[in-house]
Amino acid sequence: MTRPPTLVLGSVRDELKSDRVAAELERRILCGELAPGDRLPTEPELGQMLGVSRSVVRDAIRSLVARGLVTVRQGQGTTVAAPSDATFAHALIALLARSELTMGDVVDARAAIECSLVPMAAETVTAEDLAALELAQDAFAAAVIDGDWARARESHLQLHLGLLDALHRPALQLFLKPMTEIIVISSAPPRLGSREDWEVETHPPIIDGLRARDPEAVRAAMAAYFRRLEGTRYEEFRALSFRAVFAEIPWARP
Repeated sequence: MTRPPTLVLGSVRDELKSDRVAAELERRILCGELAPGDRLPTEPELGQMLGVSRSVVRDAIRSLVARGLVTVRQGQGTTVAAPSDATFAHALIALLARSELTMGDVVDARAAIECSLVPMAAETVTAEDLAALELAQDAFAAAVIDGDWARARESHLQLHLGLLDALHRPALQLFLKPMTEIIVISSAPPRLGSREDWEVETHPPIIDGLRARDPEAVRAAMAAYFRRLEGTRYEEFRALSFRAVFAEIPWARP
């Protein structure tokens, strides 16, 4: 493994040294100089190589662990982690949970994104996409009828993710990956045990518009779906803080 060269850190505070060590190791990981599975030198070795104390290295490693870039296991040392979008999703969740935003704010932001993007999928959707969407819709409807709320959540999520996948724009899909947990949390109905609140009937028109390759029909169906989420049944839910809803949904926590 190629070891990072000595960094000239000068006489700065230890916490700043830690940031700079973390930034240099992060750069090397993201650039591919340190590949997934590569084992980093031990803390004493890194400290000697970088000219910093062991505590500075330890703080830098903790920062990289928090970002999902490295893993630390007893007896195995520190290794570069495999790429994952979970860390970025958790960071987005943390930002929202620390904000004063309401569920209405979050749902409206989702509406702006999905109502703008999903109609574009009318030009790119494939037969395989449509089959997957219909399968997710059928599973969603069946789960709601059965009162299987865990299965309803999962199939509802797969349905909305399938709409974004049908865009077939890899960079855009990568940008939107952290939205997954936002969709999970903001799609929770105000009354979990109420079949009516799952809005099952609002989804087939979206799929029908995609099947017809009609962007305007898809746009209208998406708008109708989100408009339902503005109704009186949702007033109390929309007024709740994102933080409060997140705290009450253990299955959505990172």
